[in-house]
Amino acid sequence: MGKSTASANLKRIVQGGTSFRILDLYSIHRRFRHKSDHGNLPFFYNRRLNTAFLIKHTARKHERPYLVTDNPVVTKVIVPVTTSDLAMGGHSFFVEERGFEPKLREFIGQDSNELAYSHDLERLRDLAALPSFDPFLLSNRFRDHDSPVADLYFNISDQDLEKMEGYVADQVADMVNLAFNKVDVSPDDDGARQRAIRFAHYILTGEEDERFDQLQHALDLDESKYRAAIFGWKGILYYRWRISDEKDALRRFLIAINDLVVTGMTQSERFMIDEIRRDIISETRKRWRSLQTIMAEYETEYGRFATGGDPRAIRHILLKAPEFFAELGHDLSAVSHVTTYWDYWCGRREEETMPARDAMDIFPGFLRSLTSDRGPDEANAQSA
Repeated sequence: MGKSTASANLKRIVQGGTSFRILDLYSIHRRFRHKSDHGNLPFFYNRRLNTAFLIKHTARKHERPYLVTDNPVVTKVIVPVTTSDLAMGGHSFFVEERGFEPKLREFIGQDSNELAYSHDLERLRDLAALPSFDPFLLSNRFRDHDSPVADLYFNISDQDLEKMEGYVADQVADMVNLAFNKVDVSPDDDGARQRAIRFAHYILTGEEDERFDQLQHALDLDESKYRAAIFGWKGILYYRWRISDEKDALRRFLIAINDLVVTGMTQSERFMIDEIRRDIISETRKRWRSLQTIMAEYETEYGRFATGGDPRAIRHILLKAPEFFAELGHDLSAVSHVTTYWDYWCGRREEETMPARDAMDIFPGFLRSLTSDRGPDEANAQSA
């Protein structure tokens, strides 16, 4: 099923790093290729694979006969013809397609080191098992792996950073004001806003800023634990932003699927479709409640810090944050898959109806996404 990919498509998927759906190894290579960690702790040993694009792709109906899974989302690999010019296009294939291994050898070439090739093959399967490529799920899975990956691969994409910075600045403004011993600051204070934006940039990029060194002392953490705490905080803020962004789409989805008129059903299809529809709504709400429960714990601890200035309150939740990543990532991936695909499907139609044949095709995939355990070691876990 491997095929050439148009250059325009390659240019559109350049993210500048890691996003929820796209692992842009091409941009990471261009930015960090001179750093030792990029070469010493890569995602893939094969140089062509380590400059590829990996995409969580919702399988279309015409693609499913070629796949060895019935999961609704598969992992697409696009290997550029050359990294010096994306206009040359690339070759693409799915990790879950029939005959995947021969195509992999054909497109990237067989390394003389068979152990390296086996490593890369297993790494592709590990990535396919994850529900998304959000950087905190990747870190949770591969940072302390037997074959670890450098932290530089877990950076948030440039596009997401740009969207997040203002949002994060609003979220951390209280902490920044406390750090600078300023209370009751007006929200219109330009100086306070700029400090919050600088601090947001510091959290999201990890760039050094000596003005915030005092935070490490306030949290009473050594260097390694402090960096882990900042990474944990970045993860919580990332998920908080994505949950906020997802909320409206989820509301639209629940209303639309509840009100959807399915046409042309037989009696047996009516019973099955109505039952699956109820389960989809129920499971979506369960996933959302799980997300809200974890974020409520953060809100409680951060509120204690913001109102009382006690660094122990925020210290506890930041050190605990990495434990949340897998659960948050899997729940958010499941919700995001159904809302994203629903918007895609509805965008192609004007009527608020669906033929029974489409419902019988789409609804079971939604339910599989929402009910799968999707732990990081579950080989067949899929979503996006």
